[in-house]
Amino acid sequence: MTGRPTIKDVAERAGVSIATVSRALNDKGDVSGETRERVREVARSIGYSPDRAARSLTSHRTQLVAVVVGDNAGHRDLSLMFFGKVLASISRRLSQSGYDPLLLQPSDVGPEHGCDAAIIIGVDGDDPLIAQLASRDVPLVGVDVRCESAGAAYVGSDHAEGVRLALAHLHALGHRRIAHLAGAQNTVSGSTRLQEFRRETASLGLELPDELVRRGDFTSASGYRETCAVLALDERPTAILAASDLMALGALQAIRDAGLKPGSDIAVAGFDDLEAAALAYPPLTTIRQDRNELGAIAATRAVELIDDPDAASPDTILPVELVVRASSAPA
Repeated sequence: MTGRPTIKDVAERAGVSIATVSRALNDKGDVSGETRERVREVARSIGYSPDRAARSLTSHRTQLVAVVVGDNAGHRDLSLMFFGKVLASISRRLSQSGYDPLLLQPSDVGPEHGCDAAIIIGVDGDDPLIAQLASRDVPLVGVDVRCESAGAAYVGSDHAEGVRLALAHLHALGHRRIAHLAGAQNTVSGSTRLQEFRRETASLGLELPDELVRRGDFTSASGYRETCAVLALDERPTAILAASDLMALGALQAIRDAGLKPGSDIAVAGFDDLEAAALAYPPLTTIRQDRNELGAIAATRAVELIDDPDAASPDTILPVELVVRASSAPA
């Protein structure tokens, strides 16, 4: 074989017809799973990739899925710390179905970017971008973003259950005065976590004065700032539940800077289970989200909507897990 690998080369090596290769690489249902995997493995091994221009002419598709990452949950670089795994998983899953991701900022999205679907991350649900894409009949998948349009799907974590797990843990340790460092309220995750914190503290019979609910934006800087504020209260909390690990890391530092010991003088719990959580001092108790699964399901929903734009897709809410480390200790 010389030059660029062709579909004929794939067919010969896989021992199937060219038509079967085409159907396998385009996820058609009339090819067995075994044959599809064999064809894909051969294509990968010889470096074959379909000619996008030719495919677009025959299928009216670009084989591109826009992945739009905004910064409504804090600075874009900070958002990518959390969403990095999600993006990698999206890319892997799309490639399995013959699509490539096109990573864009909201301000870069325009008619010149032809795409078969869009996965929206870190963008407000009422952002004009969503209406713009919907007006072009682009199927939409929101990751923690609710896209109020036809042909849209939602994928997110069980934020409410995460708050319940964290509060149950702190309550079982004897904590009764618990502060919440809330995340950005223009996000599904930030608003849901705050709402559930209010509901669950009431359910547990805990008092929640306004001074114990601090408004941040998911960043470590806001976590540090708001922790300093609660430490200055006449009666400080014995525990802090932060809406993100970055905020929790800021809280740990603020507690140390105040001459106190995080984990023993004041318990701290976060949300996300970033890689930095296990390396913190002390290691951070947190709520783990399955970021790989978030990305994989978001990409799967996008491909499903491309194949059938009218398909009704129920919300996908992924379970979360409490990870107990040394930053939370008995009151």
